[in-house]
Amino acid sequence: MKFNVFFLFALLFVFSNQLLAASEGSWVTENVTGDLKPTAGCKDIELAKKQTAPGSYRFNKYTTELCNGKGYGWGKMKVEDNGEMVCEACEGEYEGMEKYRCFMKDVTVQCKIVKRGF
Repeated sequence: MKFNVFFLFALLFVFSNQLLAASEGSWVTENVTGDLKPTAGCKDIELAKKQTAPGSYRFNKYTTELCNGKGYGWGKMKVEDNGEMVCEACEGEYEGMEKYRCFMKDVTVQCKIVKRGF
């Protein structure tokens, strides 16, 4: 019985040290600038602007995807520059109906990744 308890504590000690070593590292940050995707479909100008504006779900999602596009492990730290909103009139079947698609142009996001000390 004593051997089992000793073995269990030794096993926990070995794995806890490895986890501590794996958690050590430093952040590497990099700024990424890009355009966000336009709104899906053609909408009234006010709705398209509302869905594209900084702070909206769409803005947060696509700024995160800018960092994720760098590769595995990259994540969004913060938005450095919101960029500018651009709205374009829809063509085709929406011609003359005053429907728009909006997107954010030149958004700068600070991305981060943990650099391991292995």
